[in-house]
Amino acid sequence: MKTTLALAAILGLALVSAPVTVNAQTTAPATTAPAAKTSTKTPAAAKTKFGGTVSAVDATANTITITDKTVAPRTFTVAATTKVKKDGKAATLVDVKVGDKVGGSYTTDATGAMTAATLNATTPGAKKAAAAAPATH
Repeated sequence: MKTTLALAAILGLALVSAPVTVNAQTTAPATTAPAAKTSTKTPAAAKTKFGGTVSAVDATANTITITDKTVAPRTFTVAATTKVKKDGKAATLVDVKVGDKVGGSYTTDATGAMTAATLNATTPGAKKAAAAAPATH
């Protein structure tokens, strides 16, 4: 028993005197996710195509009314940003006449107002007249 006691004492001293390394638990530094990029641009309004015949032009109010066999007459605002062409050339609203064939695209705002984004007018018979004209050299 004396031997066992001596052995236990030696082991106890060995354990107490042995170097002990203790690592403190560290926490990873808090990381913040980068802020989501926000855009100051408003999303582009969806454009809808239209086509028909010009039934009215109001250059003072900057509006044009289009009739089509499939829908009721529609009145579009022609804004300063509207791209207007007549017979394939750059034009303005005053160049567009009642009876012209038109096509283009428009946007609708929250109130339901329609603004033409593009307006392509063709004079009736313009293509036939151009085809019939003699070529010049």
